[in-house]
Amino acid sequence: MGFFDFESAEREELSVQPIQGRGDTLRALLDHRWLSLAVIMLVVAVLAQIKALLAAVAFMLVVLLVSWLWSRSSLRRLVYSREFPYRRFFPDEQFDVQLRVENRKLLPISWLQAEDEWPINVGPANDLSLARTEHDPDAGYLINTYSLRSYERIRRRTALLARQRGVYEIGPVQLVSGDLFSLFDRKIVLTSRREVLIVYPRIRPLPELGLPLKDPFGDRRVQQRLFEDPSRTMGVRDYAPQDSFRHIHWKATARVGSLQTRVYEPTRSQRTVLCLNVATFEQYWRGVWPAMLEYEMELAASLASWGLEQGHSVGMIANGTLAHADQPFRIPPSRSPEQLTRLLEALAAVSYFVSSSYDRFLLDESPRIPWGATLVLITPFLNDAIAASILRLRDSGRRVVLLALAKTGPPYIPGVLTYHLPISEDEPPIPDEDSADDESAYADLTPRQRYLLRRSEEEAAHARPTDRVSG
Repeated sequence: MGFFDFESAEREELSVQPIQGRGDTLRALLDHRWLSLAVIMLVVAVLAQIKALLAAVAFMLVVLLVSWLWSRSSLRRLVYSREFPYRRFFPDEQFDVQLRVENRKLLPISWLQAEDEWPINVGPANDLSLARTEHDPDAGYLINTYSLRSYERIRRRTALLARQRGVYEIGPVQLVSGDLFSLFDRKIVLTSRREVLIVYPRIRPLPELGLPLKDPFGDRRVQQRLFEDPSRTMGVRDYAPQDSFRHIHWKATARVGSLQTRVYEPTRSQRTVLCLNVATFEQYWRGVWPAMLEYEMELAASLASWGLEQGHSVGMIANGTLAHADQPFRIPPSRSPEQLTRLLEALAAVSYFVSSSYDRFLLDESPRIPWGATLVLITPFLNDAIAASILRLRDSGRRVVLLALAKTGPPYIPGVLTYHLPISEDEPPIPDEDSADDESAYADLTPRQRYLLRRSEEEAAHARPTDRVSG
């Protein structure tokens, strides 16, 4: 199982119930301009005794009544659904969505317009087919029009393109219909018709990222080919000088009178935990570097895929949060067949929000990580605080591998395998602090006050050189 439940949405599609619209109210009929015109014409026809005008009034009243009744039933027993081939994708992957509209009643639908809210990053391959919105630049409306006969079903396919990593929500959809003469219309918003689509980060070969394909974490350099599993104790033995104090069995030591060491069951599974730093700049006020975060997610996805293929138990932690969450997430190491799906879903949902500093986060999460696991630290920058935390992890007996992504190379840290994998894109320039202060000074002013203040500053700036010359 992953982070997102797709089965409920799929069950809802298979058991879709017809939409029961309440129809237009009687007030909508009474307030219609044609009814007012018909009443005026009726008064004139009665006073002037014009039979042809009376017939025209009767025809207008019949058309109004039929149109009103038709509009009331236009959206009843109507089914709208989306059918996806699957719900998880990789960037630049094209797929088709099938939009299904079904009229489950005898009354035909003369016209129907469906306005489906759709994110651009998983939108149609042709950008022009998506109507943009003003309130959200990252979303638009997929608009389709239909005309359905009695008990007719229409299916339309639209080619979509997954453009960028993320978790995207499709919907809601707004359906608008009415009578044959378009005198009345009915509108309903289906908030329950929402779908979730996930776009995973790209998975690349390790040599393409600058990592060796064989033994990138130095696991084979360890003399023991069998690793001990600290969660499974099989016995005790006398203490040896090369043993760690963490493995001493104090109760057995007190009983025997000499130091005793736990003996763990051997395992061939190497545990690897990816430790991600979601902060892309050391200075928090610089905001977010989207290209750096995407590069980090691709690197983590590639390492997770490679580790699971090699038989490692791979887990992941990050000092960021998932979409629609406010807490850092952790995925314990595992070799289960669903582990790669869990990791990729988490990487797809990582947001820009940083929950804590990376140096403090590593020290806080270290006790929760299984002993003997290799900690793969992936960070866009390296400062003194992070280096100090790495040294503390190393001194406590942790195996640490550092992957630095900044343009400048990381400093040498003894006992820590370090890779410099710089991002290909240039770092965004640092914003001008003076201009930032000026903008903050204008933030609390009204538009007229800003205009007057800027005008006075410009006049003062032009007046200063003149004053110097005249003096």
